[in-house]
Amino acid sequence: MNVNRFPFLFSKDSIRDLTLLNSYLNVQSTIFGTMRHINYTLIFAFSGLLLFSCADEQTDPADNQKEALSGLLESIDGGDVRGSSIGDGMEDVLQREKKNVVYNMPDEITCRIPLSMKDSTFYDITYNFNDQGLYVIELDLFPASIEASQSLFNEFKSFYDLRYGASTADDGYTTWFAKSGHGTDVEITMIEESKEMNRPYLGVTFYEHSIND
Repeated sequence: MNVNRFPFLFSKDSIRDLTLLNSYLNVQSTIFGTMRHINYTLIFAFSGLLLFSCADEQTDPADNQKEALSGLLESIDGGDVRGSSIGDGMEDVLQREKKNVVYNMPDEITCRIPLSMKDSTFYDITYNFNDQGLYVIELDLFPASIEASQSLFNEFKSFYDLRYGASTADDGYTTWFAKSGHGTDVEITMIEESKEMNRPYLGVTFYEHSIND
């Protein structure tokens, strides 16, 4: 290029201005590059937090089922059921269950047992009395789903098989025989009737065995 033809392009002021412009553009490029890097970093960090948050919120249904079973078994433990045994007096049962009583008659107490779990499982329990004391305990369990009811049936069977010995099965009922804390012969039956009840349902009943003879 002929410098003399374009003297204004190669004057000292022009060269200085071009140098300043080039420096400015380099600075801007660095700034925008840094901003892009920061933006990408923030996006990735936010995405990671979102994924971890979603993972924390999602719970395994199997874990909920284990929690439900544990809550149920802990709540019925002690005596035959919840600290009460066939042969107990009505006042003794009332004292144990007073905060859960929803219905009280001279020969019957009905309770609703809330469970601190993530699903909607709950159960009602009815205690029936005669002149000799408590002779029938009925548990009506209402799991969150039919699948949960069937799973609870299997888990309860395993639990009672260990507690009372091998069960027998007849006409849909699973049965065990045992002794109450008072030495009374007790028959325990369990049945899963979700289809018949048109809702998730599992029934467990403790009888004074002599009433069925």
